[in-house]
Amino acid sequence: MVEYYLKRSMSDTLSRVDKPLSGNGLWVHSTDRRTEVSSIIEHYGLDRNTVQDVYDRHELPRQESKDGVSYSFLRVPNAAGDTVPMLAIVTRHNFITISPHMVFSPAETDVYLTTPTSNPAASLVALHARIVTEYEKHISRLSEMIAKSRKHLKKHDVSNKDFIEFVDIEDQLNDYHTSLSGINDVIGRLAENRLGLFKHYDLESIEDLSLHVSQLIVSIDSNIQSVRSIQSAYSTIANNTMNQRMKALTVVTILLAIPNVFYGMYGMNIALPMQHESWAYPAIIGFTALLILLVFILARRFRLF
Repeated sequence: MVEYYLKRSMSDTLSRVDKPLSGNGLWVHSTDRRTEVSSIIEHYGLDRNTVQDVYDRHELPRQESKDGVSYSFLRVPNAAGDTVPMLAIVTRHNFITISPHMVFSPAETDVYLTTPTSNPAASLVALHARIVTEYEKHISRLSEMIAKSRKHLKKHDVSNKDFIEFVDIEDQLNDYHTSLSGINDVIGRLAENRLGLFKHYDLESIEDLSLHVSQLIVSIDSNIQSVRSIQSAYSTIANNTMNQRMKALTVVTILLAIPNVFYGMYGMNIALPMQHESWAYPAIIGFTALLILLVFILARRFRLF
């Protein structure tokens, strides 16, 4: 499905319109139907091989220019927290986006678009601003999850589910780090303004975006370090807890083994000392109890548990 959006003035809103392909000053957005994208490629004179790359789900951010047309490959976080590729194309008169792997509405970019769509380069800057904001929201959500997990683990024993959750969080953060680093490179290429697409205020916005992305990357690095520190701390705690339990079980085993020595000897069918004495049984029980107590005291003294 191909959608057309138009913003006629700065005070106007970016709204969807019914417009033929021949219209100029439009934001043209397409989903994953290749036949529709083919018609866009033919009408706007786009490079087919370059556009087709957006259908690769693993495509990384990059910036290309061919025949006066700018192609910006970006990665956008979706509702599930994963990142998927999107292609933003700036022609002389129109701005084109293709997002085959996620639902995307250009109307949600209106708050970042301060100029009419007759300035396609400004639409590209607005799109970057919206994408960076989406990353910021997802990173904040992951930061809250890390803080909540840290508080939870202080009050409860560590489970396999907790460690799996940390692995998932770290995977998402690494994905965001890679994608934002690529987007920052794209922004750097755009700031060079080799095609002369951007005006002075656009370049200022691009510089602000680059700074914002750099700050998000630093935040991601901090969160990754926090996750790894928590994983390391609780791995150490789990190992220490296991060692303490093994020590306690060892002492208990020794204490249980002591009476079995005497009970085993006096269970043999041979002549034994004191076997005919009436006080033999309580004497053996008392002696083994004292020996167990002595071993227990010595174990505590030497901090075996």
